[in-house]
Amino acid sequence: MKYITIYTTVANTKENNKIIPMKNILMIITAILTTLGFGYAQTTATNFTTDDCNGISHTLFDELDNDEVIVIAWVMPCNPCATYAGYAADAAQSFSTSHPGRVKYYLADDFGNNTCSYLSGWAANWNITTDAIFSDALLDMNDYGTTGMPKVVVLGKNTHTIYYNKNDNKITQTEVEEAITLALTTTVAIDEQIDYDLKLTAYPNPTNGTINAEYNSKTPVHFDIINMLGENVLSKKTSNTTNTKIDVSNLSKGFYFLQMTTDSKTTSLKFTLNK
Repeated sequence: MKYITIYTTVANTKENNKIIPMKNILMIITAILTTLGFGYAQTTATNFTTDDCNGISHTLFDELDNDEVIVIAWVMPCNPCATYAGYAADAAQSFSTSHPGRVKYYLADDFGNNTCSYLSGWAANWNITTDAIFSDALLDMNDYGTTGMPKVVVLGKNTHTIYYNKNDNKITQTEVEEAITLALTTTVAIDEQIDYDLKLTAYPNPTNGTINAEYNSKTPVHFDIINMLGENVLSKKTSNTTNTKIDVSNLSKGFYFLQMTTDSKTTSLKFTLNK
């Protein structure tokens, strides 16, 4: 399992065409993001303030700061777009019961040159459920690297982090759901002066009931097991600073995140429980 450390010191905004400095933040994001296809160099979202097709004003950073997760899909629109834009919409909808009102799905015209009525009709024709539809060039997919039809990003937390960024047939519902789950979990941004080399590994993965976690910590450790809905389903504390065993045999078969927290650091990794 590989890990990446991302230093985030600025965020972009279109409100005044300036780069607004953020607090110095050091984030640890595990290879989960790499697994999800997060390869674009920019790690933070680009802000916008504009009205949706119903005349409701949206400021992206305000919504992220309000602990919402925003999924944006850009479409031409076209028939092939519907399949993958639909995957992203279904992923967002899958959290409507567990996290009501927190995960929003926005459909945006690729260049803001199609009418709102056309976009709405297209979404209805393909049974794509949206929280808002936009036809405004301020929502620019070029802010997130290469264009694609559709293009889907998942944005979350007050760090305005990009958790997912993929185009066209590379988009899957499972990966979008995994990115949303990460965005819903506890914020892992902390002061940059701390040593973050926790070196967390876990085996076997997949497991049939027991996780052996190995790590490097100078202080007691707290573990949380988080399911794909972002729910904490198991916790364990230990004073052992190098390794521990966690019994997950009572959990249901599926994918989970093992989140490790010390007095000053947080990291996580994904594992599979087979039964």
